[in-house]
Amino acid sequence: MDSLQDILADKEFTPPDEMARLKDYVLRRYNRQCTVRLERDAIILTVRGSSLAATLQLERGRIIEACSLEQKLVIRGR
Repeated sequence: MDSLQDILADKEFTPPDEMARLKDYVLRRYNRQCTVRLERDAIILTVRGSSLAATLQLERGRIIEACSLEQKLVIRGR
C-alpha cells in the first residue's frame, strides 16, 4: 500500500489554464491585479474594489467567452 506522501508526490498540481487567462484578462483590460481560486463547481475571481467587481459582473458573459470558461464564474470585490 502506498503512503499518502507517495501518492501526492506523483500528482501534478498545476493550476488550470482558465486561471491564468482570467488574471491576464483583468490585467490587460483594467491594469489591476486579481486573485483566482478554484472551488468545487466554480471559479472565484476576486478584485480590489466593488466598482471594478460591478463592472466585471456586467461583462461576465464576455469574460466567460474570452477565457473559455466551462465552470460557473463568481466575481467578488474586497
